[in-house]
Amino acid sequence: MGGRIPPTREEHPLPAVFMHAVHLLSLVLLIFTGFYIHSPFFGGFMGYARSIHQVTMWTFVFTTVLRIYWSFFGAGSAPPGSRHRRGDYHWFSPLRHEGEGSARDTIKYYLFMRKTYPSVYKFNPLQKSMYLIWAFVLIPLTLLTGLCLWTPTQSFFEPFTYWAGGLAAMRSYHYLLMWAFIITASIHLYLVVAEVARELPLMFAWREGKNAPPKLPES
Repeated sequence: MGGRIPPTREEHPLPAVFMHAVHLLSLVLLIFTGFYIHSPFFGGFMGYARSIHQVTMWTFVFTTVLRIYWSFFGAGSAPPGSRHRRGDYHWFSPLRHEGEGSARDTIKYYLFMRKTYPSVYKFNPLQKSMYLIWAFVLIPLTLLTGLCLWTPTQSFFEPFTYWAGGLAAMRSYHYLLMWAFIITASIHLYLVVAEVARELPLMFAWREGKNAPPKLPES
């Protein structure tokens, strides 16, 4: 997770931090309202729950698209401990960079079969894989199953819903996808706290540590 080098604002630029915060808030609201819609645990909230779920769904999807766009066309971000930015898409590439540890090395480290953390550019192979799975598998599938269940679009997706097993099956798929988000997000949170808790002030308050490298001179 980037070693022990103090993080910089260039490592986590403000647009990326803001979109991360929006994603986090949207995901929490989606999970809460999703559980409520699936099985109400108090009364008088269903209408609000459905409205919040719909708004946060589109917010989550829009922010994901914006994040992908920014990765290619934004100002970029720096590797750990650096202020030299590079196109953000570079850090998410599934291709291994020179000197970067393998997915096997990373798994061995997390299973306590290796003492030293594998060398990485910015994100380890497991992180990059999970980010790509979120962006191009989990989020599209969750959106698709949600649209199959949403009343305004239900008839349009009816052929697909019928092919996939009907509305009851679609609800089950949507519910299981929610658990996929919960599990992967929980693992992400655990690893952040365990490995790079020093980056939390930067991610939530955009505040650098005391030992961050000096700022680059103005060009």
